[in-house]
Amino acid sequence: MPLRALLVVTVALCCNVAVAGLDEGLDALRRNDFATAAKELRPLAERGDAEAQYRIGLMYEFGKGYPQDKLQGIVWFKKSAAQNHADAQTELGIIYAIGDGVKQDDALAVAWLQKGATQGNATAQYNLGLWYAKGQGVKRDIAKAIEWMRKAGAQGMPVAQWKLGVAYENGEGVKKDPLLAYVNYAIAARGGNKEYIEYRDDIAKQLTPAQAKSGMATAEAWTVGQPMPTSIAAAGSVAGAPAGATATASAPVKTRCAASGSMGGERFTATHCVASLYNDQHSVAIWFNEDPITPAEAEAFQSSSYASGDKGGKPRTMATIMFCPGGGLAAASGAAVKSIDINTNHAKSPLVGIQRVVEAPRDFKVERMTGDVKPGGTLSGKITGSLDKTSFSFDFELTLPAKDAAAGLSCSK
Repeated sequence: MPLRALLVVTVALCCNVAVAGLDEGLDALRRNDFATAAKELRPLAERGDAEAQYRIGLMYEFGKGYPQDKLQGIVWFKKSAAQNHADAQTELGIIYAIGDGVKQDDALAVAWLQKGATQGNATAQYNLGLWYAKGQGVKRDIAKAIEWMRKAGAQGMPVAQWKLGVAYENGEGVKKDPLLAYVNYAIAARGGNKEYIEYRDDIAKQLTPAQAKSGMATAEAWTVGQPMPTSIAAAGSVAGAPAGATATASAPVKTRCAASGSMGGERFTATHCVASLYNDQHSVAIWFNEDPITPAEAEAFQSSSYASGDKGGKPRTMATIMFCPGGGLAAASGAAVKSIDINTNHAKSPLVGIQRVVEAPRDFKVERMTGDVKPGGTLSGKITGSLDKTSFSFDFELTLPAKDAAAGLSCSK
C-alpha cells in the first residue's frame, strides 16, 4: 500500500471567520479569491502572525494565489511551526513522511508529528501512532501506538477508532478481545462508513446476542471527548466511568436543531445541524441545513467552520451562525453574546441570502444560552431576530466536537 494511503492528511485551505486581523484574508480564501487572500495575509505573515504564515504555506504548497512552490510552502510552515502552530507542525510531519517536495525523512516526520500530537492535533496523533506501530522513524512500540490512537479516537477520528478495533480483534498491543473490537468498530461506524460497518457486523458473529447488546450499549453511551472504552460496562453503567456512574449520567446529548424564518420573503426551515469549535477563543459555528448533512460534510465543517451554499452544483437552503457563547469565556451566557456572524442561503432564491454581522439587542435577542464552550461540552440556546427582509429563529441543543477547527471567530474577554 502506498505510504500516502496510510496517512490521514487534514488540510483546510480556507475557513469562514478567524482571529482578528485575519478576517479579510481568510474570507477571501473562502471565496477562492486567492489574489486578495495573498494581499491580505502576506503582510501579516511577514510580521510574524503564525496563522497567516500557515495559510501562506498552504497557498504555496497547493499553488493557490502563488505558483506552486512546495519548498516555499515549507519555509512558511517552519516559521509558523516555530511558534507552536500545531497544524503547521502536523503538515510538516506529513510532508516529510511522504517526501512531498523534499527528501522523505522518517526521523523528521516523527519529530514534527510528535510536536503536533503533543499539542492535541488528532491528525498528528493518529499518524504518530502509525509510525510507532510500524517502527518507522522511531523504535517500534505498539503500546505507544495504541496510546496515540486512543487520543485521536477520543477526539472523534473514525479511522483511529477503527484501528483500535483491529488491534483488539488481532491482539496487537492489547489483549485479544472480540467484544472490545466490536465496540470500537461500532463507534467508528457511527458516521456510516461501509467498511467500518462491515468490520462491526463481521466481528459480531463471534459474540453472543447478550454480548452484542452490551457492546452496542457501551458504544452508544460513548461520546466524543471521553476516553475510548477499555472495558465493557456492566448493566446500567458506562465503560471507563467511575464505579457507580450510570448510563443516564453519561449518555450522549442528542442533537436537536430547529432553524426557521424568512429570507427576502422566502420561508425556510432547517432541522439538521453540526457545530465546530475554536477552543482557543471559546467560539463556535453552527451550520443549519434543510437536508441531512452527510458524515463527510460534518467532519469537514468541524475542521473548517465552512459549509458551501451549494451541493453538486445546486444551491441549498442553509444558514450558519458564528458567535462567542460566553464572550470569550468557557461558560455560556445569553448576556455575553453581543454579536453574531450570520450567513444564509436559499435554494429557491440564492440572491436573497445575507452575510452580515448582527448586533444585540438591535438585531437579535438571546432567549436562552447555557452550557460549557469546551471540547465535548454541551451547548443549548435559542436566538431570534430580524434584519431588513430576513428574520430568523435558531433553537439548538448539541454536543460540541472534541477536535478544534483550524480557525474560528475571535472573542474578546
